[in-house]
Amino acid sequence: MNSLENKKLAWLGTNLFMVLSMVIIGGITRLTDSGLSMTTWNLIKGVIPPLNQEEWINVFNLYKNYPEYNFKNFSMTLEEFKKIFFWEYIHRVWGRLIGFTFFIPLCYFWLKGYFSKNEKKLILLITFLGFFQAFMGWYMVESGLIDQPDVSHFRLSVHLITAFIIYSLLLYYFWNIHLGKKKVVYDTNSYKTNLHKKNFFISLLLLLTTVLAGALVSGTEAGLSYNNFPYMGDGFLPPILISGEPTNLKSLFNDQGFLQFLHRLVATITLLYLLHTIFKANKDRFFNNFRQLFYFLFFMIILQYSLGIIILKLYVPILLGLMHQIGALLILSLLVISLCEAKKMGLNAPSKNSKSFN
Repeated sequence: MNSLENKKLAWLGTNLFMVLSMVIIGGITRLTDSGLSMTTWNLIKGVIPPLNQEEWINVFNLYKNYPEYNFKNFSMTLEEFKKIFFWEYIHRVWGRLIGFTFFIPLCYFWLKGYFSKNEKKLILLITFLGFFQAFMGWYMVESGLIDQPDVSHFRLSVHLITAFIIYSLLLYYFWNIHLGKKKVVYDTNSYKTNLHKKNFFISLLLLLTTVLAGALVSGTEAGLSYNNFPYMGDGFLPPILISGEPTNLKSLFNDQGFLQFLHRLVATITLLYLLHTIFKANKDRFFNNFRQLFYFLFFMIILQYSLGIIILKLYVPILLGLMHQIGALLILSLLVISLCEAKKMGLNAPSKNSKSFN
């Protein structure tokens, strides 16, 4: 592997770590209800936290002007405020750091002409999503500073799923470069390899849909509404679906019972399809080198589903909630890697004139 590829891998690997950390920090920020503690936006000055007692009092007084303090945290002390401020501050500073770790090397590589046409398309997509993610962060927080003490669960969901998509694209890019110099056994059975690629891709989409549904649950605290499984109260369905009263999409997607049911349903479908995908791939001799990966993926899927049930029954403890989010990222990583490997396996042996990802 040449030095240029090593530089790209180092750049992408660094940003994979940064985005992964950002999602974890964001999860802690959400689970500790810290996201509305910083009520102002300043790209430069916002990097400097309060440095003395007077500055802390000023920042705390600003927080007192907004709904979260007036409706939920009216008895909060300054010391308690400092704890939630810490996580939102780290979250925002980490986002700025990602800007540096991603864009400075990117500009250097771009000016040096180190990217192929296909790479440029992918990089532009990631860049657009990065700016969109930053906008959604502001737009989400803004929704909790008007008349409600919580952020919009719709905006929260878009914010989270965009982070997962950015992470997926970075890992896809990273792993394709990694595979560029890897010796691969090619499978000439195009139907079979296309089937594997389709299965892994659908599994990936189902997982992202499950994450999206989970974000809606988190944003409405719907995980606290029904804490038995598989029942929801006395039945399998939430009251809004069996009440017989007229309803619409808006009322459904604002109902805690329905959102929890949706997450349960999508998670179960994802579990079954992932197991189907692993079973099919594990039988293929061309995946012999990936048996351990599939076993680990199988273990993680079962663990993730079980953890979701445990979290529900324990009324969403913060640590387990964070582990659930990290588990989703780990499964996502394994699926992206599997998709890349299936795609590479299905290529015909490359000729001198064939186009590579790089």
